Amino acid sequence: MNPRRPRGSQRSYDPLSQLVFLRSQGEYVWDDQGKKYLDLICGYSACNLGHAHPGLTAAMCEQISELTWAHAGQSQLRSELEETLGSLWDQNASANMLPQGHSKVWLTVSGARAIEIAWKLAYAKRPGSTIGFDLAYHGRSLATAYLSDTERSEAIGPHRQAKAHATIPFPRHLHGLCASILAQASGDNADQDALCSECHRALEQARQTFENLQARASILFVEPAIGARGYYFAPAMFMQQLVALARSYGLAIVSDEIQMGLRRTGPLFMCKGQGWEPDLLVLGKSLGGGILPMAAVVGPDDWIDALESGLESETFAAYPVACRVALETLQILQTPNLQWDIERKGEFFRNLLSTRLPHPLITLGTGLACCVSFENLPHGGTAIASQVVKRLADQGVLVHLTGPKRNRIATIPSLLIPKATLEMAAQNILQAIDKSMDSGCNLG
Repeated sequence: MNPRRPRGSQRSYDPLSQLVFLRSQGEYVWDDQGKKYLDLICGYSACNLGHAHPGLTAAMCEQISELTWAHAGQSQLRSELEETLGSLWDQNASANMLPQGHSKVWLTVSGARAIEIAWKLAYAKRPGSTIGFDLAYHGRSLATAYLSDTERSEAIGPHRQAKAHATIPFPRHLHGLCASILAQASGDNADQDALCSECHRALEQARQTFENLQARASILFVEPAIGARGYYFAPAMFMQQLVALARSYGLAIVSDEIQMGLRRTGPLFMCKGQGWEPDLLVLGKSLGGGILPMAAVVGPDDWIDALESGLESETFAAYPVACRVALETLQILQTPNLQWDIERKGEFFRNLLSTRLPHPLITLGTGLACCVSFENLPHGGTAIASQVVKRLADQGVLVHLTGPKRNRIATIPSLLIPKATLEMAAQNILQAIDKSMDSGCNLG
């Protein structure tokens, strides 16, 4: 480890933290020893299109020779990106969500900054305190730490000392999902009784929280699926009912799709794939193609214009080169049949795992957002999950150790990964699990 790297920036909990990478291409990365790895982490969904996608690199190189800066961020590329992203969001939008007939786009440089901007906008429309999921992760900045359930964000003391933020449960489904994650898979008229008792308890606890805080709470932050805190998934029906319940209490809805948006789960926007819409949508990570930082807040013009001029400004927001890469990214994500291909490959991959996973391990996910849970093992399965990650790295496969207790492994591959490569990855994962279970059955 570089002796000049700050201790606070290190990831001692990550079994892969000592790896140093020198090159990346497509689905693969190479370390400083020349070893090749299949990358099933992809920058925690930042590199949704893999590494060094030729269309993205060509667009970036061309743009560097034309324009790298624009005063106050004003450029034709910025306007094109705002129009493209806003139009994509407006497609099939509910009339009541767009009273003026169109949305606007606030561009920024990171997911955490986008969450902060969305918070400011929502507060300007509906002043009050915030509510979020107990598994939420919205960033580690000073502001977003208050919305995130992680001790690693408590840089200046426990953020829970401020009682302004309340939490509601996100159902874990440790033994498998009770209903489909996406709406089109479950049908428009599915019976709400299909939801399991855990979902119903979570909805009832949410109702009680909304009722108790209705005098002061005004904003609900949600993730349509939990990303950084463990890759947990809930049914579309659960999210639909939760959002409807929140609206009945007058709460503004902010959807964080920084990890799960832009086709990671199949749909371009996961909330729409689940059959509901927020007041404000937050995108990030892969919007910049895994090459340049780019994030956005999208919503109706009366929400995006809720702040007075000059109250938000960033030097690199809407940087022309980043806008060009984002435009190319969105174009690739609109490739015909791409959503179908992502959903098909994800189902194929999870079926390969589920048919051979030893009891009581389970696999969950949708699209190419996948997770294997070790939580049902004795002592929570933390040690074995870590063993699996290390063993896979030795075999040249990178997966993400995640979850509050680091007993889940997420696979977040390139959306363009070949089906044959996924099949090979599944075989490696199953072998690593079998060997780790055999050698560490008492670790739990």
